[in-house]
Amino acid sequence: MPRTDPDPTVSVVIPYSPEHTPERMLTEAKRSIDEQAVPTEPIVVEDPEGSGPAATRNRGIERASTRYVAFLDADDLWKPDKLERQLEQMKRTGAGLCLDGDPSMSRDDFFYELFVGDLNEVMSSIVLDTEQVDVRFEETLGRWEDHLFALEAARAGVCLCRETFTVRYHEASMSADRIDATHYLTEGKKYVSLASDRVPEVRPFTYVFYRQMYFAMGYYLHQDEEYRHAMTYFVRSLQIGISPLPVVGLLGSTVFHLFFDVLLGSNQ
Repeated sequence: MPRTDPDPTVSVVIPYSPEHTPERMLTEAKRSIDEQAVPTEPIVVEDPEGSGPAATRNRGIERASTRYVAFLDADDLWKPDKLERQLEQMKRTGAGLCLDGDPSMSRDDFFYELFVGDLNEVMSSIVLDTEQVDVRFEETLGRWEDHLFALEAARAGVCLCRETFTVRYHEASMSADRIDATHYLTEGKKYVSLASDRVPEVRPFTYVFYRQMYFAMGYYLHQDEEYRHAMTYFVRSLQIGISPLPVVGLLGSTVFHLFFDVLLGSNQ
């Protein structure tokens, strides 16, 4: 339920799994919260049962006691003036959501960039005004749940600030795990279906998402040395729209298929 507490304190939800993030990184993330000029209420939500980031963040939202709720992944760090700049921008624009991006971006461009463009790492920049936004993370999604959440929240109005946080990559992070191509395709289809149903603004761009998803499928299958299967997805991507990367991928997988699967296979 939306909060009406006028206190400017910002509740900060930090999902944490010791399996994926060293404790020292969590300590450093919390320190970057303490350095904010705005009063904060850190809420560390552990995920010992492996329920996933969506369920963990939802538990954090329910525990928050203030009007404004922000998120910070335990791997990342906030810039010292992050919350101050975002809250000021939200007050000025009346937006219910603020995250990292080019402030000059139009609303239509925002939906495009978040759905199929270059707005990829957004979770640690999000600030919500819960008087305007009452959205939860989709717990049935294993990928893109953060993008779906932001797309839904942005319908209440969105504003953007540049360089609000720093992403830190490390070997144990979930993003470092090898992609399972079948799971990627299943989750992608589910995500695009949910997004187009809940956020009409992205419907004109669904063909772009499928084109990119099929290219990515070809790439992951090529990495798994399933060259013939990879060729199929590169072709699907090209059938939606011609672009250089699927052409290069198709040529590469064809060469590997002919050499490893056909030539070497016939010599065995």
